Amino acid sequence: MLISLTVAVDVLKPIVPCSLLSLSMVPFASCAIVIGGASWIVPSHIAQKLDNMLYKSYMRLCLFVFENLSGVEITVYGSKEVLNKSGAPENALLVSNHQSNVDWIIPVMLAARHGDGGNEQAFRVMHGYIYVRRFGEFIGAPVLRQLNWLNQSMPPYWLLIFPEGTRLTAKKKKLVKSSNQFLESNGRQPMQNVLCPRSGGLQLALDNLSTLDAIYDVTVMYGQMRVPERRGMAPGMFDFCCGPQTFKHLHIHLNRIPIEQVPKEKLSLRNWTIDRFVEKDRIIDEFYSDSPEGGTPLPCVPISQTLPSTLFFSAALLAPFFSRTIGRIYLLTIASSPLLIAWLHIRKCV
Repeated sequence: MLISLTVAVDVLKPIVPCSLLSLSMVPFASCAIVIGGASWIVPSHIAQKLDNMLYKSYMRLCLFVFENLSGVEITVYGSKEVLNKSGAPENALLVSNHQSNVDWIIPVMLAARHGDGGNEQAFRVMHGYIYVRRFGEFIGAPVLRQLNWLNQSMPPYWLLIFPEGTRLTAKKKKLVKSSNQFLESNGRQPMQNVLCPRSGGLQLALDNLSTLDAIYDVTVMYGQMRVPERRGMAPGMFDFCCGPQTFKHLHIHLNRIPIEQVPKEKLSLRNWTIDRFVEKDRIIDEFYSDSPEGGTPLPCVPISQTLPSTLFFSAALLAPFFSRTIGRIYLLTIASSPLLIAWLHIRKCV
């Protein structure tokens, strides 16, 4: 009996946190719709403040799962002033390598330690984000619209860009080959740990965001990738949150670059972006070959900071069992999601 219970708990271990994050999207979306409706009545700055509070709360739920529950050990290298900054947060572009579906949580981890009281609401991955098609014709209007919104928004913003355009994994050997062929044709050395970056997204952001303070050059490395025969195989969300603790380390190299030092001319920016990724390739190479030195261990976000949000969304998920009205609101939110997707297609946002 005890053995069966132990096995059952081990099987359910990854299900609980992932279900919590996924299902909590329903009360989150329901609240967001209510706030969106209220924005037609209340002053815009009040609606914006409520929206930020809701979004920050959900991001702290994510941190509860990805930090407090996972038990990951985080080490930071480079420009640690990004994390130690007090006072008002900065407006920043985050330029990162891309290896896993976990990569999006890294800016949230950094934002939680930036400015007084954290800055999680600045990094938008669900609302206020900028969607860019991976395939097909690029449609600039919605991107420019969102960039304009960011530029004029009340709170500080963080915009994450993956210049590689896709996740790099050990299975994408043809992609690495074609990337290196392009580099060599332009007189550059081949790279093994990153793909040749594209500077178009960065160019668009720099041309339209006059309020930027800095670029945060972020290089992410996962401890699991140092395990023999796992090089180039970054952990997924299940593995990161619920996998074995051995090698569950997250290494983040930060480089803060004042916006005045970033070239704006197209060719200069393209070369500058490639130079950044050449440096990333070197950093990751050293990570694989040697024990990283000079890093600062980063304590997990205090549970006192993440638990209230977790309890709020847990209660929100239980609410339909006690209130039919809330249950109907949730069902309406789920039922209206196809209409939202259709609206996004009409506006050519997806």
